[in-house]
Amino acid sequence: MATSTLDGWSVASIRNTKGISLEEISNNTKLKVSTLKAIEEGKFDVLPGGIYNISYIRQYARAIGADESSLVELYRTKFSANV
Repeated sequence: MATSTLDGWSVASIRNTKGISLEEISNNTKLKVSTLKAIEEGKFDVLPGGIYNISYIRQYARAIGADESSLVELYRTKFSANV
């Protein structure tokens, strides 16, 4: 899968660098692999939105060892005008 980079959104590259599979994250977070792929690809329109997206991003960030506050802020800046 190609790494998605949308104006700084490149979480898949962080995950790949650490050698963590989507299946591992799914098992640890109970998020569906399709949800994780949507996060990596910046396809937030297929997710429920609002606080759910924020929660999913936080869980994903913890799973890959990324700063969750930074990812949430980037999401708010790049993908969501009113979250």
